[in-house]
Amino acid sequence: MKMLKCVVLAAAAAVVGAPVHAADYPSRNIDLVVPFNPGGAVDTTSRMAAETAKKFLNGIEIKIINKDGGGGVVGQTFAARAKPDGYTMLAITNSAVSSPLLKGAPFKITDFTAVGLYTIDPEVIAVPDTSPFKTITDFMAAAKQRKLNIVSSGAGTSHHMAGLAIELGAKVEFTYVFSRGFGEELQAMLGGHVDGALWPFGIAKQQAVGGGTRILAVASNESMPGFESVPTWEKSGLGVPAWQTFRGWAVPKGTPQEVVTFLSDLLKKITAEPDYRAKMDKAGFPVVYRNAEGFAKTIAEEDVLTRRIMNEKGLTLKK
Repeated sequence: MKMLKCVVLAAAAAVVGAPVHAADYPSRNIDLVVPFNPGGAVDTTSRMAAETAKKFLNGIEIKIINKDGGGGVVGQTFAARAKPDGYTMLAITNSAVSSPLLKGAPFKITDFTAVGLYTIDPEVIAVPDTSPFKTITDFMAAAKQRKLNIVSSGAGTSHHMAGLAIELGAKVEFTYVFSRGFGEELQAMLGGHVDGALWPFGIAKQQAVGGGTRILAVASNESMPGFESVPTWEKSGLGVPAWQTFRGWAVPKGTPQEVVTFLSDLLKKITAEPDYRAKMDKAGFPVVYRNAEGFAKTIAEEDVLTRRIMNEKGLTLKK
């Protein structure tokens, strides 16, 4: 435990920027790179934040730049290589941690400086409305008999890693169907082409309320509001107590500390806005703010967890 704590603190220190002078920032629009197609959870929540940011930037805007490809790798690599001047941010999720380790992406998580976190979203197992699996018990019983087809947003994403964690905890194996965006995943579900999906709760909630899909279990410590009858993963015997996707902002390593502080404070203001919180709540995304230091610790803990899962699954670390 002492060694684990040291690893976490060392990794956290690596993603916190060093003090560098930065004057007159910002003087132009800021690009927020979303490494996924429009319509998914990262894109949706990024646009909510960018819209709210207008209240605090005096005519300057945060522009959403969608750079999809490789399960997030294309956009993440672009952001990692951007000039560290505060005018390019990454909408960062767990996959920025796992992609270099699992897929050999041409960057390291330490190539980024954490700015702040704005939501932590529990994972769910969802199935089509037409699925014969009415409960998570039905679903897991079938999984012990054969490999179920599970749609996910891409190899190395938090959703894929959640599936690997279930495999370890419940002693099952899945066949993963990776998509290039949420639209493909929804089509696969509604068309009955897969047995289920690993989705963040916010997106899954929208689809369940709208009809067409059902949530069987949620990876939170407690039941979610409006879905009290849906059991947690731990109570369902999946062997995974909780699994959550984080979403936040990061900038290229070397970005001036004054800029990091400005952006972190901006995100704090955004997450405190009543209108923003109401929109996020309605969409099913819990608002959780952590500053640069707190988010760096979250990222470092994810790095340790990802390495452990990959090691236990016998997967080769690329870096």
